[in-house]
Amino acid sequence: MSNGTNRQPPRKKTGKLIAIILLLLVVFGATGVFSFNYFIGQMLEPVGAGELVYVQIEQGAVISDVAELLAENNLIRDVFAFEMLAKKENTAHQIQSGYYAFSPAESAQQILDRLVAGDVADATVTIPEGRNISEFAKIFEEKNICDADAFIEETKKVAEYQEEYSLLRSIPLTEKDGMSRTLEGYLFPDTYSFSPNTDPSEVVTAMLDRFVEVYDQDLQKQTKKMDKTVDEIVIMASIVELETKLVEDKANAASVFYNRIAENMPLQSDITVDYARGEKTAVLTTEQTQFSSPYNTYINTGLPFGPICSFGETSLEAALNPAQTNYLYFVADMDSGKIYFNETYDEHLEDVEKYMGN
Repeated sequence: MSNGTNRQPPRKKTGKLIAIILLLLVVFGATGVFSFNYFIGQMLEPVGAGELVYVQIEQGAVISDVAELLAENNLIRDVFAFEMLAKKENTAHQIQSGYYAFSPAESAQQILDRLVAGDVADATVTIPEGRNISEFAKIFEEKNICDADAFIEETKKVAEYQEEYSLLRSIPLTEKDGMSRTLEGYLFPDTYSFSPNTDPSEVVTAMLDRFVEVYDQDLQKQTKKMDKTVDEIVIMASIVELETKLVEDKANAASVFYNRIAENMPLQSDITVDYARGEKTAVLTTEQTQFSSPYNTYINTGLPFGPICSFGETSLEAALNPAQTNYLYFVADMDSGKIYFNETYDEHLEDVEKYMGN
């Protein structure tokens, strides 16, 4: 996609040529009128092929401003011809402001019709479950919704958003090993529609609003019944999300982690180490499991410092309603993703050899 920069220079205005044609009309009469109409028609034809061009029509912009902007972005052939078209159809004052995505293959008539209809370029974006804030940021930037770095910075404003969203208030604001919490885990993955160049705060707010809808009053009551904080459930749900591929394994996986916490055993979740290291690895080495981070559940007991991704509703359900088991171990079949659970370490080692080999 293009934002209009580094494009070919706009075609020169044909104002002087049109003035000459108007003069010729006086001389040649009806034949001249026919020639003039033909000429204007040619000026309203599409410029040609090319990538989408994003333009912003400011509130209160007059038709001459709009025509100039379109010409500068090489979307129309002639400013005067576009203005004449709008005035002829009496739509010059009906153009709506906003962000638009136009193709050079569209005619002036098509562009004008979309401007009058307010056919703005809202981008539909789907955020998959199991992605983290850094991955969100890349998606939003690729869709021209907002700058990746600006979005990441917005998610660090936890204290500000806690004032508006009570569900965020169990997020600790204190640092740990020099690290501060963000809104990781609280931006719900779903399909959204945003205009290009949306302020990051609007994107964050939309995703938090969706999180509040999902984590409703019934789930909040269940959280209190379990004697857990919302933050603890969110962290657990994020781990379950990335540790499981099949829905039927989620409740058992949650039970393993809760059981290990009760036994004061480290969770030893590889994906928490992946998050700490900032890269995904199929099988960690012993050295990698010793990576220093409050998110590393090999060297720290209990839950990691914070969530490691945004989860779906099935993972949240599992975190709130874990299976009642004595499982302390599990291993996933590398091919199918199916998880096999065990109560003893010896049984676990047998399954590791069976499903993971060496």
